[in-house]
Amino acid sequence: MIKNILTVFLISFWMGLNAQSVDEIINKNIEATGGRALWSKVTSIKSTGVYVMGPGMQAPVNYINTNKPFLGAYSDFSWQGMTSKTALKDSNGWSYNPFGGKRETDPLSADRLRSIKLSADPQGLLFNYKEKKCTAEYLGLEDFDGVEVHKIRVTNNIGDMIYYYIDATSFYILKTEEKVRLAEKEEKNITVYSDFRKTSYGIMYPYTSQTLNEDGNEDGGPVQLSKIEVNSTVDLSQFDIPTKK
Repeated sequence: MIKNILTVFLISFWMGLNAQSVDEIINKNIEATGGRALWSKVTSIKSTGVYVMGPGMQAPVNYINTNKPFLGAYSDFSWQGMTSKTALKDSNGWSYNPFGGKRETDPLSADRLRSIKLSADPQGLLFNYKEKKCTAEYLGLEDFDGVEVHKIRVTNNIGDMIYYYIDATSFYILKTEEKVRLAEKEEKNITVYSDFRKTSYGIMYPYTSQTLNEDGNEDGGPVQLSKIEVNSTVDLSQFDIPTKK
């Protein structure tokens, strides 16, 4: 009986300590990147830059993330006079990829929608994670390329996860690992962030991102942003399926 009570006490104590550690680190990340007052008002982020394909080879890219009046994510990639597009609007989405010779849009699969939704919110999942029906767990300290980082796992209400690697000194997010649990496999997306700068709005934002494969090697070239617009006017029609002309 005493052993059972002690076990329950230790579990409760550990859960309370973990929650305190998680919220403390998340709050430090929010404060380090602009503060809760600024982030609470973020409803959209528009990013403009290039995808570096190789020496002297750069393809223009654009991204839009919004949480009002709907959860939306839009991206496009231009190369050799053609532009591919992908868009999410709440629970629906579409893609257009002319590089394979196709000239019609395709609906996004349920799995692709889940993956895009994980990073669609311009505030990110860490901000007010409980209100976004997520849980957060502190997994301890790790080494990331010689930098000590806090590792946090955020899980949404359908079991998809993002692991955040947060610099223990600057409290910037240096890496994320997204894991989407599909019926037959687990999809994993890894991104490393650098070149943090303060936007005109006042929040810190990474201007360079690099995707990695599951072995930790670079997967293609980096994306280098040149312009970040927070809460600027968003053309909501970009999220709608293009109509045939």
